[in-house]
Amino acid sequence: MTTVFTQAAETRVLVGYLAEQHAAWFTSQFFGPRASAFLTPVFARTAFQAQCNGVTAAAARAHEDAIGTGRTHHLFRLPEVLEQGVATALFDTAFVEQLRTHLTSTEVALSRLEALATPGIASEGAQVLSGDFVDGAEALLQALAGVYLDAFRKGIKTFPFVREA
Repeated sequence: MTTVFTQAAETRVLVGYLAEQHAAWFTSQFFGPRASAFLTPVFARTAFQAQCNGVTAAAARAHEDAIGTGRTHHLFRLPEVLEQGVATALFDTAFVEQLRTHLTSTEVALSRLEALATPGIASEGAQVLSGDFVDGAEALLQALAGVYLDAFRKGIKTFPFVREA
């Protein structure tokens, strides 16, 4: 079952994975080949969640270095209700297993991100998207996925964000 929370979680994980493994937007390697071996002894039952939290923190820092902080939201710093829903979704074993199948290669991850994205959206550096995470979260998440997808295909960095109303 797809909800706005699983949509946000999946988009976040795919973009984080691709930003690390494909585009090298930041230097963390939470989804790198050795990450599980390093994290599993410490986080025996929650290693995947630790990977997701780590890449989220790295991506949030990169976004906030580019766009600043304040009255903005982006894929890696969502409104609190969405953050809680994303955290809950990442503890659903069936959802996590399905999500992990999309993290086997860059091509697979890009293909899945394309399925989640609004087609035809162009990306540029730090760009403001119009929308509201309260009333239009699904459409906004699809637009964000489209911006990231275009950036990965063009080989450029992008940091889309939404201003709070």
